[in-house]
Amino acid sequence: MDPTRLGQFDLFYGKVVRRDSRVTVIASRNGKKFRAHLRNTGRLESLIYPGATIACEEKTGGKTDARVIGARKNRVYILLDTYVQENMFGKILESGILEWLPSPIEITSQVSYEGKRFDFGVRGGDEVGYLELKSAVTCDHGWASYPDAPSKRGLEHIKLLTEISSEGFGAYVVFIVTHPNCNKFRPNREIQPAIVEELKTAKKAGVGVYSLKMVLTNKGEILLTNSDIPVSLEI
Repeated sequence: MDPTRLGQFDLFYGKVVRRDSRVTVIASRNGKKFRAHLRNTGRLESLIYPGATIACEEKTGGKTDARVIGARKNRVYILLDTYVQENMFGKILESGILEWLPSPIEITSQVSYEGKRFDFGVRGGDEVGYLELKSAVTCDHGWASYPDAPSKRGLEHIKLLTEISSEGFGAYVVFIVTHPNCNKFRPNREIQPAIVEELKTAKKAGVGVYSLKMVLTNKGEILLTNSDIPVSLEI
């Protein structure tokens, strides 16, 4: 598919000094330190480390001076911000280009089922469904993967989607691949074997397991470059 432009950010670049917490990074720009909000709670050890280049958006108010939108590694940019991923995915849903979803479709952000929040509720025709996004930012020999650290929340979401599907509702988990050099997805068995097994169970129960590719460019653009990339649960 031809790339679809989803959004644009006015970015500046900094060097990581250290990761201050799960959600903040101390970085420097022109010799001056600043604190940036990191809206991705994964380990990100291959992307956020002392000396790494990060792409940031300035912000005002609060305890931070900027937001980390992405990171630069080996001359490519990797979109990290999970809130941006969610917002851009909302635009994709509105566009109606995802062939595996019912069309036309009604979309609701942040819906709950049995006390667990999902990113989107979808309704098309007679189908009512729940959809959860997961960010896959790592890349190994062309494979994107999730998670990069054991995720209790991710496992719970997949188990509940299986239950939702068995109750007759639509259920979807979508992995957002954000590394430009990755064109296929698999769950990370080395990090969390249970995720792989739960995804297999979920798919057998009728849960839609999909992946798409959303990238950050050096101009600050967010592009959808592939709306349905291959998913393997066997590797």
